[in-house]
Amino acid sequence: MVRYRGTVDPLLYTQSAVTGSANGNPRGAGYIGSFSYWPMQNLQLGVQYTGYTRFNGASTNYDGAGRNASGNNTFYLLARFIF
Repeated sequence: MVRYRGTVDPLLYTQSAVTGSANGNPRGAGYIGSFSYWPMQNLQLGVQYTGYTRFNGASTNYDGAGRNASGNNTFYLLARFIF
């Protein structure tokens, strides 16, 4: 579980769509899961999923426009050539 914290400040963390905070709270929590595979020495293939259980101080309607924390969940596919 990943958590980030901060002090409530409605002037610094204003209410706005998508990135704002309806309650001026920057706190969040979530998780990151990843899997990597090396099919050969200098190549890494991987997948990563980031899930939010709390974003900008709330799990539901965090920005005052109806967005939920889970709306920020992301799925990544990656390929890295390592030297």
